[in-house]
Amino acid sequence: MRLQKILQFFARSRPASEAPLAQPEADAAHDAAPARETTRRHRALDKLALQTAIIHHLEWCVLFNEHLSADAAGQTPLTPLPNTADSGLGLWLDAVREASGEGDAQLDELGDEHRRFHQLAQQALAHARQGRMDLASTLLNTDFERSRARVLELLRSMQKT
Repeated sequence: MRLQKILQFFARSRPASEAPLAQPEADAAHDAAPARETTRRHRALDKLALQTAIIHHLEWCVLFNEHLSADAAGQTPLTPLPNTADSGLGLWLDAVREASGEGDAQLDELGDEHRRFHQLAQQALAHARQGRMDLASTLLNTDFERSRARVLELLRSMQKT
């Protein structure tokens, strides 16, 4: 039936000044359905990827605590601590930025705070290695905790959009 409409459209002669016929609403809705489904699927995948990034970030925090304990005791942790770019959240951020192809203020803010979070973590580990758990503890309970909370706040706000 749709093919017949298309053939009729092109077979019909019309003056050059006549505007082309609009696509029937039912056909337009039919054509838009796969696009809507694809968009819905992409959003679901994006939400899943974001949720996975949050989980990786929380797992990184657990690993950081293990490193902090090991460094304070002078031991070598078994699992290396990923840096900003190699962490699950860092890899997700890079992929999302590359896919979007344009600047996004929310992603930029998250990226900046994520870098700051990792810098503060490295400072705390350095204090622990030097036996200065007093300094590490102060840093962890102030700037590091605020940064950790801000990263999660930004991620959760992205989940809502």
